[in-house]
Amino acid sequence: MNPEYKSGNYRKDQYIKSTSELFDKEDLKTKKILAKEHTEYTAGANRVIQKVQKQYLENKRYMEIDKALDERDKARFLALTSKGWERVL
Repeated sequence: MNPEYKSGNYRKDQYIKSTSELFDKEDLKTKKILAKEHTEYTAGANRVIQKVQKQYLENKRYMEIDKALDERDKARFLALTSKGWERVL
């Protein structure tokens, strides 16, 4: 055997160690996120969420108005077409 030959085992062990540290860091980040009681979003994400929620409520309102018209429910129709219709849903 050649005495100057260096085994590649050391590099392999070093690679495994570095990747395991990376996984540990990612695992810690994941645990930290999951342990939070509330999720924090950016301002842009909050605007998108609010827009989607508003659109959902408006679509639900239109479906309920159509249902009230089909059933000829005057009280429900007036409640859905007046101010404060969000409370009715």
